[in-house]
Amino acid sequence: MTAASLNGEAARLSRARERFGLAAGPPSVPLAGDVGARRYFRQATPGGGSVLVVLYPQPESPAQANWAAIGAALARAGVRVPGLLDDAPELGAALIEDLGDRDFSMDLADAPREDRPRLLDEAEELLTPIRTIARAAATRNPAFDAAFFAAELDHTRHWALEKGGQEPLEAGRAAAWGSLAGALAAAAADPAATGDAVPTHRDYHANNLMRTADGRLAPIDFQDLRLGPPDYDAVSLRFERAGASVEADAGAVSEAVLLQRAWKVLGTFEKMMQKGRPFYRPHRETARRVIRRRTSPGGPFEGLLAFL
Repeated sequence: MTAASLNGEAARLSRARERFGLAAGPPSVPLAGDVGARRYFRQATPGGGSVLVVLYPQPESPAQANWAAIGAALARAGVRVPGLLDDAPELGAALIEDLGDRDFSMDLADAPREDRPRLLDEAEELLTPIRTIARAAATRNPAFDAAFFAAELDHTRHWALEKGGQEPLEAGRAAAWGSLAGALAAAAADPAATGDAVPTHRDYHANNLMRTADGRLAPIDFQDLRLGPPDYDAVSLRFERAGASVEADAGAVSEAVLLQRAWKVLGTFEKMMQKGRPFYRPHRETARRVIRRRTSPGGPFEGLLAFL
């Protein structure tokens, strides 16, 4: 961040702390951010507790409104989510419950290898109540469709294949990518092949599940929840990041959904690395391995392997 950005952030944080009655407390501690543009700050509270101050990129953002509304709907469905303690959309700031630092990837890393499948089953079972949330909450964001999936693959082309626009594909390869990626997007969005759409977290991986003090798993970053293929969240959980370290049956899920998600996150990880975030390198390599291993030889998506 530039000096001006840092100064602007400090001023916004100061206003948020004052708005939430935290101005007299000790300094807030910045936490590592995610792929998005939100910023998180841990604030100590009297009695030895803590809360999180969240700064959104701008005031009155749809993402902030969605987080509040979808979080409330998930809680009503019996899903453990971080509590919204106070909300200041006019400042682009929120005060939320601090669930700590232990995410599900740590559970997987610390567990004996033979226990890891059971842990993934536990995480996947949480999708059942998520799918029962009110339709009004599940439709706040547009549903996945072929055009949406194709746009995500265009993003992958730009960042993973063209290095952020620095190395454009020549015309023939660009046309081949467009045809193959379009077919993959259409197949992943076809309910006749993948099943009727269900409420879908959209980013359901091990780092977005927190192990709370009471032992329950709590999803975070649910502001993008929308209707999507039934396999989508399970694919994210089992074939991405830490979850991919546990052997899973790819035949139990849609190949098109699995590959669309893997190609999509490959583009995201490439983008973050090109923006100076080497943390995403192992996740990028996981996505590449999944694509190579889970693309059926002779299948309709084999041609995409040439672009790796």
